This record gives sequence, C-alpha cells and structure tokens, in this order.
Amino acid sequence: MYLHHLTVQAFGPFARTEDVDFDALTSSGLFLLRGDTGAGKTSILDAVCFALYGTVPGIRPTHRLRSDHAPTDTRTRVVLEFSAAGRRLKITRTPRQTYPSSRAKSGVATAEATVQLHQRTGTADSPATWDPVCANHQDTVKEIEAALGLSKEQFCQVVLLPQGDFAKFLRADAKDRAVLLRRLFDTGRFQELQAWLTDRSKTTKKDLDQVATAVQQLSERIDQEAAPFLQQSDTDTDADQPARPDAQHPADTLSWAQRLLTLAQRAHLTALADEEHSDQAHQQAKDQHQRATELDNHQRQHNHALARRAALDDKAADHPRLREDLDKGRRAEHLRPLLDGLERTTLALQKARTAEGEARTLLPAAHRHDEVAQLRATLEQHHAERGRVEGLLPDEQRHAQLGAQIAELDIKEQQAQADLDEAAHWLTAWPALEAEHTGLLEGMVKAADQVPQREKTVQALDTQIEAARHRDTLATRLASVAETETQREAEALQAKKDWLDLRERRLDGMAGELATQLTEGTPCSVCGSTIHPAPAQPRADQPRREDEDKARTAHEQAEAAHTQASRARSELATQHAQALGAAGPTPPDELESQLQEARKAHQAACDEAAKLPSAQEELARLQSECDTRTQQRQEAKDRLTECQLRSKALAQQQITIASALDTARGTAATLGDRMTELTRAAERLTSAIDAAQTTADAADRHRDATAAADQAAQDAGFPTREEAAAALQSPALLQQWSKELEQWDKDDAVVTDTLKTPDLLEASIQPPADPQAAADALLRAEGRMKTTAGASQQARDRVTALTGLIADLEARLSDIEPLQARHTLADRLAGVMSATTTANTRSMELEAYVLAARLEEIADAANIRLQAMTSERYLLLHSDEKDVGRRGRLKAGLGLRILDTWTGTERETSTLSGGETFTASLALALGLADVVTQEASGRPLGTLFIDEGFGTLDDQNLQDVMDVLDQLRAGNRAVGIVSHVAELGRRIPSQLNVMKHRNGSTLRPLISADL
Repeated sequence: MYLHHLTVQAFGPFARTEDVDFDALTSSGLFLLRGDTGAGKTSILDAVCFALYGTVPGIRPTHRLRSDHAPTDTRTRVVLEFSAAGRRLKITRTPRQTYPSSRAKSGVATAEATVQLHQRTGTADSPATWDPVCANHQDTVKEIEAALGLSKEQFCQVVLLPQGDFAKFLRADAKDRAVLLRRLFDTGRFQELQAWLTDRSKTTKKDLDQVATAVQQLSERIDQEAAPFLQQSDTDTDADQPARPDAQHPADTLSWAQRLLTLAQRAHLTALADEEHSDQAHQQAKDQHQRATELDNHQRQHNHALARRAALDDKAADHPRLREDLDKGRRAEHLRPLLDGLERTTLALQKARTAEGEARTLLPAAHRHDEVAQLRATLEQHHAERGRVEGLLPDEQRHAQLGAQIAELDIKEQQAQADLDEAAHWLTAWPALEAEHTGLLEGMVKAADQVPQREKTVQALDTQIEAARHRDTLATRLASVAETETQREAEALQAKKDWLDLRERRLDGMAGELATQLTEGTPCSVCGSTIHPAPAQPRADQPRREDEDKARTAHEQAEAAHTQASRARSELATQHAQALGAAGPTPPDELESQLQEARKAHQAACDEAAKLPSAQEELARLQSECDTRTQQRQEAKDRLTECQLRSKALAQQQITIASALDTARGTAATLGDRMTELTRAAERLTSAIDAAQTTADAADRHRDATAAADQAAQDAGFPTREEAAAALQSPALLQQWSKELEQWDKDDAVVTDTLKTPDLLEASIQPPADPQAAADALLRAEGRMKTTAGASQQARDRVTALTGLIADLEARLSDIEPLQARHTLADRLAGVMSATTTANTRSMELEAYVLAARLEEIADAANIRLQAMTSERYLLLHSDEKDVGRRGRLKAGLGLRILDTWTGTERETSTLSGGETFTASLALALGLADVVTQEASGRPLGTLFIDEGFGTLDDQNLQDVMDVLDQLRAGNRAVGIVSHVAELGRRIPSQLNVMKHRNGSTLRPLISADL
C-alpha cells in the first residue's frame, strides 16, 4: 500500500484545507513529520486511518473530529489517494457533523457521515478518469479490506506504529499479550474449534446417556404393559411368568421382553373367542327388542287417532258463523283504498285551513282579509320599491370607502410626521457620534501596530526563561558532580593507600609465603637447596597475592571513577558557562513575572487590534446611516404634504353622497336594513297567497273522494259507506280464519286415513306390548358384548404395544456400541485441546499454542533489527514459562524476556532503560508488522509511520536505529517518522512541518531541495 495524496478540511487542529503530497515527501524513502507538542502531527495519521476505515485509532468518537477553529459553514472532509493490490483508489469521507440551516427550527441541522470510493482508470492513449466504486459504508469497508488485506486493528498496528502501544506490548503480561495477538491474527477459529470439541464431547456423552436412559425407560414401559394380564392370569404359574432382568444386561432384557410378548399373544386368542360368543347373544336380544318396540308404537298411534277424531268433531260446531264473517271481510277489503283516501283528504283539508289562518295573521291588519288578487297587487308594489333601493347600494359602499380612505390618510400623515421627527433627531446627534468612533478607531490602529513588537518580546522572554531554567539545572548538577568528584578523589587516595599498605605487609612476610611453597626433595626457588631444615613461618595476617591483586584492582577502579567524575564535572562546567552566557544572571521567577506582564500587554494589544475590523465596519455603517437618514427626512416631508391635500378632497365627496342615502333609507339604519324590511314583507305576502291557493285545492279533492267512496260501497253490496267500514277486518285476522278452516279439513282427512291403516287395526286387537322388558334384556346383552370387546381390544393393543416397544428396544441396543466409541474419541480430543488431561504435555490450550507460535515468529523477526540497533547486544527470547490467565488457568508460551549477550544473562523486559525500551519496542513492532502482513495478505507495505520515542536515544543508539530505518526503505518502501527531536530534523531532509497558530494549525512541506 502506497500513499499518494491527502487532503484534510476542518479536521482536528486544521481549520482550513491542507494538502500533503506523499509522492514528493517520500521520494527519498525517509521523511519526518515534525512540529511542536499539540500542533497536530498525529492528526495526519488519524486522517489517514479515518479516510480508510471511518474511525481513528483508539476509542475516540468520530463526532469530535471536526476542528473547533473552522468556520461554521465549512464542512469537515478528508480525501486520500493511495495504491494497493494493483489499483489506484481515492476515498472521500465526511463524519457526522452539524451546520447552520435556515430551514431548521433551531437554526442548526445535522449531516450524516458519508463516504465515496473511486478507482482511477485510463490507458496511455486516453486520459485518466475516476470511476465510482461504491458510496455506502459497508461496501467501502469490504473494498478497503480486500485491497489492503488488513483490518483496522491490523492497519493501526502494522502501518501506524504507535510508540506507546508497542512498548505496552513489550511489557505486557501473557493475558494482555494474548488479547492483542488474538485480535491481530484472528485466532478465534482455534478457540471455536476447542469449544466445538468440548461441546462435541458433551453431546456424545449426552447421546450415550440418552440411549441408556431410553433402554431403561423401554424396559419399564414393557413391564407396565405386561403387568395387567400377568396379574389377571389364572392358568400361568409363577414359574411361567419371567422376572425382569437387570438393566446392565441388554441381551437378557431382550429375551425377557420376547417371552412377555408370547404370553400376551396367547391371552389375545382367548379374548377373541369370548368376544364372538357375546356378539351372537347380543344380536338375538336386539331382534326381540325391535319387534316389541314396533308393536307398542302401532298401538299408541291407533289410540292417538281416536282422540283426534273426537277433538275435531267438537271444533266443527262454530264453523258456519266464521265462514260468513270471512266473506264480508273479504268484500270490504276491496274498498279499503277508497276509504283510506277519503280519510287522507279530510285531514289535508283541515291542515290547509289551519296554515292559511297562520299565514294571514303575519300580514298587516289592512291586508289580512284581502282576496288573492288584491294580495298579488300589493306584492308587486313591494318588488318595485326594493329594486329602487338596491340601485343606491354602490353609493352607500362608496360612502364607506371614502371614510376608510380618509382614516387611512390620517394614519399615514401621523406616521410621516413621526418619521420626520425621528430623522431630524438622529441627524442632530450625528456630529458627536462620528467624532467618538473616529477616536476609538485611531486607538485600535495604534494597538495593532504594537502587536508584532510585543510578540517578539514574549518570544524572547520565553526563550530566556528556558535558558535560565537550563542554567539553574546545570548549576545544581554541577554542584552534585563536584561533590561526587571530591568523594571519588578521596576514595581513590584511600584505595591507593590500602593497596600500598597491603603490598608492604606482603613483602615483609614474603619469606613465610615462599616457605609455604617448599616441598621435600624440590629445590628452593631462592637458594636451590632441596633440604629445608628451618622454613620461615607465615604470619597470621599475612596477605596473599590474590589480596594484593584485588586491592590493586580496587585502586585502578577508584582512579577510573575519579577520572570519569572529573571529566563529567569539566563538561558540566563548560555547559553551565554557555548557559549562563545565554540566559544571564536573572532568576527564572523574575523572568517569569516579566513574561506574564509581556503576555498581558501582548494579549491586550491583540484584543484591541481584533476590534479594529468591527470598529471600521461600524463607522462605515454609521456614515451610510447618516445618508439614509437625510434621505428619509426629505421623503417624510413629501408624504406629509400629499396626505393633507388628498384628505380634504375625499371629505367633500363624502358629504354629497350622504344626502342622497338619507332619503332612501327612511327609518332604517342602512340601505341593507331597508331592503331586508321590504324582502320580509314580500315573503309574508307570498306565503299568504300560497296558503289560500292550497286550501282551495284541498276542498276540491275532498269532494271528489267522498263521491267515489259512496258509489263503491253500494257496488260491493253494502247499503252505506259506514257499514262497509264496519265490516273491515285486519288482513292478519282474515288470514288466521282462513288457515283455521283449511287446517280442520286437512286434520279430518289425516285422522280418517290413519284409522283405516291395516297395521294399526291389527295391532289394536293384540295384547299390550312390553318394550321395557325387551330393552332390559338388550342392555344386559350389550354389557356382556362391551366387556368381551374391551378385553379383546386391550389384548390386541397390548400385543401391538409390546411389538413396537421390543422393536424400539432392539434399535436402541444396537446404537449403544457406536455411541460409546464416538464419545471416547471426542472426550480424548477435547481434553487435549483444553489442556485438561496429561496427554497435553505442554499444558497449553489450542489457541494459546497457535499464539505462542506466532509470538515466536515475531521475536525471530524482531531480533534481526534489534541486534543491528543495539550493536549485537540484546536479543528478545520467547519464553515458555507459565502465567495465570483467565479463570485461573495456567497459560504458557506467551512470555518475552531480554538476553544481554555481553553478560550472557536473561532478565525481564521491564528492566530496560527508556532508550533501550524504545529500541526493543521498535524492533518488536517492526517484527510484528512483518508477521501480521504475511499472515493477513502477504502484500508489501509501501508506507510506514513511526510515532515518537526517539528522544530517549543517545547519539550512538540513534545512529543505529537510523541505519535500520534506512534498511526499511529497501523495496521502494517509505518510512515516516513522527517526532519533534531536533537531531532528526538535521538528519532527515524531507520533512512535513506542522505549524501551530491561534486560529488552527497549518502544514508546510520541506523537501530536500528546499533545505
């Protein structure tokens, strides 16, 4: 993966749009991101990670990515161009953010996060174009991970090498190291396999237990099925009834069950014979019961027919009168419409006369008794008067409009006078206001001119304070080193004295020392004699050669320590003199006070200068307002004159129209009220005319209906209309009388036919039947039949049940052996994978074993660079020591130790110094990057970033680390270092400087040609 170009806008500390040309920056292979603390160096790496994955390293929220310095109308956006897997891609992302909106009620709207991925296409013969690939988050994640071959966690650990994180990995315990390695190498599948095997062991054990339980349950069910017929059997002896075997012997269980099935089949044959005999007896009882029931029914029907004959004869006495009333009612029914019509016309006539009386009471007294013709003439007069009044309505509206216009002109006249007074008042105060703002503006211009000088004063004092603090620190160290030098000098003198005294005492007792080396027959090293009659005796405190060598070594070491302390004091004295020359004798506290005063003066000047643009805008606004007020005053004068002239003319027109309207209104308040009076009077006249005409029409219809009803009654055979009305009956009653007569005729015919039936006549001459006795006999036969049928069905069901249970028992018994074999194999594999058996000699779970192998690969890859960076001194060792992990289990294989090849000793990584920790961590991170890359995709990483940590290295270690980083550039790979160490600025020509300002940071690239 190679980075080409990055654009950030309103992102992090960058308030505006900033561009990074990685192609130019990485041309030499090694480049530096430098800047003050907090300027935003790491934000460049955050922007790269956000563009690719939509989030930044760590757990920071994406809604805080927007720059606090950016204008509210500038959207946060990141654009990254890069190459990966043979494709050149461009990704554009925006986080979720708010922006000003005139449509939203709160004035602020929210824009959701967006992403757009494009791919560059084109050939040598055609221009390159950016074709869209996808524009949603899920598809983009898939495309990015497919192109890079890395997840976000792997990318942050492999490409963005964070110094704090890989130092943490170096010193982490086995538990934390396992968490990181599991996330990077995706070893969850091994943990899933281990869990699957454990579940498989439990499942096979459960299956085996289920089969054993099923065999036991089947034996119990077979015993329950066989128990009833075994208890009821009187022919079988106890010896013939098999006993239930133990569950531990499956073959005996099967034989026992088959013996029970044979006994059940015998009982079933006996029950079938009993059932057949009871069925025959039941059929005979059933036939006898049917014959007795039929005889009883015939006798009952004959008796019932005799009773019905007597009842019908009693009802026939009243039938002649009923038939006469029915005939009259039917003839009168034909007259019902005429009689009903006559009644309706009578009611209508009464209603019309009442309505006419009510309508005439509403008329004036002079017209209440007029004929219809006179009423119509009066109505015409009212219509003519209303038309004349209606013609004057426009004049009345005009009169009202003139009044409204005059009132509106009065309001405009008052407003024009108020505007004239306001403009005149403001213009009177304008000269003093102009002088005041001009004076303030001159003071702000003067303050703005002082800002650069005051800023230089603050920077100079800031530098001097740092120098003074360094001076005082060196003075303290110089005093300590001088004291150490005096102590080392005294120790050197004492060691020399002790060595010389020891040497002198050894020389004094040399004879005794030589005598201890004499042996009989061996020549003396002094005189050559082989006889030693009186050798000298060594003194009790005689020093040995080893004691003298030890004392001389102590003296030499003390002299070396004294020389080193003298050199350190001399170097510190030189540095202190240089610092004193740069800082002067002023104490830091006094310089700090001067700096605070200078900062206050600088801040005051900045604050005053910041007001300059707004003050200039305010003065310009006031000058523009002066011109506007002058124009407003003249316009107000013109409007005032115009309103006065128009109001006078409209008042004269209103007086002329009012005279004509007063005559037309009469006693009414308005023409509308007068028209309402005329309309109401015309309506009452119209109602009275209509009511009189309705009454005349109703009288004519009533006379016609009376004549028609009288003639129809005579035609129907009734002397008068009143007799016909009296003969009327309800249709329901006539229908009832007709049905009663028809029903009597039908019942008479049925009873007559029934009494002539041959079966009934024959049954009537026989003795009375006894169906109850036949029913009791049938009930007893049915009881015997049901008992034998139930016994037979129970025997049949028992045989069927035992047959099915024995088949299930045979199937279950055949499953036990293969289930036992599967459980044994699964339980053994689960124990090995979970490290719960002695077969796992390393006591390591499967995932821990895989992670240990990965860690060993990482350590081997890291040592290649660690030896180069530490002059062949240190090596990382992969440790197999056990460590307590989750749930108290012992985990092995995830330990790291450091080997010092100069001393041959191993120690914990936590004992490394700051510089050694950074070197070892960097080597470990690079090794981790190599292994993760090979594991994830094997694709080369064209760009790497290393974040901070170089300030802990001395000159030699820094040179060794830089040599290793130079080697990383092989294979067209670029390495970016994020640091503020000045020495790196001198060593690396290609740089990207992050400049920190009050209104946001900016970027300034420095390529080798620019230095």
